[in-house]
Amino acid sequence: MPCRVLNFITELNVGGAERLLTTVLPRLDRTKVEPQVAYLHGDAPLAAELERAGIRVHHLRSTQKFDPWPAWRLAQLLKRERIEVLHTHLIQADILGYAAGRLAWTRAIVSTKHNVRYYDRHDRRLRPVGRWVERRVDAVVAVSSAVAAEYRHARRLEVIHNGVDCGKFAPQPLPAAGPVVCVANFTQQKGHRILLEAMRRLLSEFPDLRLELAGGGMLRDELQTRAGQLGIGSRVNFLGTVPDVQPVLARAAVVVLPALWEGLGLAVLEAMAMARPVVVTNVDGLREIVTHERDGLVVQSGDVGALAEAVARLLRDRALAQRLADAARAHVVESFSLDRMARRLEDLYEELAGRKVKS
Repeated sequence: MPCRVLNFITELNVGGAERLLTTVLPRLDRTKVEPQVAYLHGDAPLAAELERAGIRVHHLRSTQKFDPWPAWRLAQLLKRERIEVLHTHLIQADILGYAAGRLAWTRAIVSTKHNVRYYDRHDRRLRPVGRWVERRVDAVVAVSSAVAAEYRHARRLEVIHNGVDCGKFAPQPLPAAGPVVCVANFTQQKGHRILLEAMRRLLSEFPDLRLELAGGGMLRDELQTRAGQLGIGSRVNFLGTVPDVQPVLARAAVVVLPALWEGLGLAVLEAMAMARPVVVTNVDGLREIVTHERDGLVVQSGDVGALAEAVARLLRDRALAQRLADAARAHVVESFSLDRMARRLEDLYEELAGRKVKS
């Protein structure tokens, strides 16, 4: 009989952690793991995708942040479905999920940490209770070594890298010319302001170049205003939230993520899987997936000139761009495939449920 696992997340909108659930859970071996998903609030555009894959989705109908009633409803769900492993994602679900799991006497609780510097970017008042929970769950999973470094206080710490569907994100011929593309929500973390400054410099050498920005977020209006102030508004396309990034990546001449900090960089992995040349910054989570001059170019975070020159180098030298893109694809297939991630999760779930001994 398969291990019964419930993944619990705050919402099912189109975001990194949420999108990852819709890709990895269907890959789990159903003879080993029976996955279900619960979420707290929102319109949940990804719920239908999970349900089409045969994964049951439960809406706990939270009305406000840290409403205690969903914890009670989740506890009842855990008992009714005989859940053996509760897997939580994001701080609200971590805290409410831990309470529900203990109320329901769930065998094991595991929490995935998807990014670095969480408490610096969100309500710092959550740090004490968050740390208290992290010390008591049965395992903390980090999506990268960079993230894991912030959770050394956990009882058990595992690094399971995010994976990419290498079949879906298949390599495509690299265009001789095309836009520079960045797939990232409009937050301070992603460094869009640096990219806009770099774009202004690039246009002096490549006057027909376009920049395409895919994502949503509170800084969109501010960034559009900034593009206008820099005189490049007509050369920058704000695409909004894109449910399927493949067509955007397919037309890219270069893919860029100028992050100021990063947990791992799933969008970069997807671009690499499609054999697109990438330029990233030297923050921990990105250094973990891109090696300078081997499968991409890595520049100093916050350095406008270095970012512009790296992109220009790939636009000038398409043979170099192709070589790096091919190496990037091979690297993702070997180390960051979705199937590899799914097998790691299966092993963890079965071990926490007492089905197998850790090897």
